[in-house]
Amino acid sequence: MTQGWMTGLMMLGLALAGTSGARERCTWPEAMPIRPLVLVGELHGTVETPALVGELACAAAADATPVTVALEMDPTEQARIDAYLASAGTAADRSALLAGRFWTRTMQDGRSSVAMAALIERLRSLRSEGHAIQAVAVDTLRHADRDAEMAANIRRETRREGARVIALLGNRHASGHKGVQDDPGYVPAGYLLADLQPLSVRVDAPRGSAWVCAPTCGVLAFGARCSAAAPIAAGYAPIATRPGYDGVYMLPALTASPPVQTP
Repeated sequence: MTQGWMTGLMMLGLALAGTSGARERCTWPEAMPIRPLVLVGELHGTVETPALVGELACAAAADATPVTVALEMDPTEQARIDAYLASAGTAADRSALLAGRFWTRTMQDGRSSVAMAALIERLRSLRSEGHAIQAVAVDTLRHADRDAEMAANIRRETRREGARVIALLGNRHASGHKGVQDDPGYVPAGYLLADLQPLSVRVDAPRGSAWVCAPTCGVLAFGARCSAAAPIAAGYAPIATRPGYDGVYMLPALTASPPVQTP
């Protein structure tokens, strides 16, 4: 097992430490609506958001419901993801998963983090326990059509009878609001999926850090001046803190998750 992978599993456990026995008894967050399609908007490169998506997938699959976790990964990784989810999770299996271009490219952003690899491992573990869970790479290599193709790929997954889809996307892509400050004409995947009435959830925190590439890659801290005297309990609130979202899943802080150390 690589050092990076082991670190990811340890950090995942810490991220879920606030819920006793989280892996054994997953529960859907209180006050969060249950819908067939959930779009989770994240700041890439944190420990906590992939861990939250793993918890949501576990809870959604608890009653034998088929669950698809859509990931912002290159479609060229799909065969490796499928093979890993069906595997025993051995060191050789992990090495095969992480040998793909997505995990070994020169510019490693937060989508190929230790926490993302740990999320895939959790989905594999849930499948091994009999849950009907799959992971699908819904990104595209064609940048100009990126959001349109992501939306089309997610829409395709929603057509599975009785299935629930949980998509983990960058917070721009998951928004249902057309236009952003630096691009008024921007059309996000969430906007293109509005007819499916998804639940769009933005994950946020008043302070913390993330592994970002802007333009160089590294750990970026934020909210350092926020007072630590007012603790924030993790949870969902039906408050749209940003346009295009139905609610926010607030965390006390976010923790940077670096790129996976490939074999």
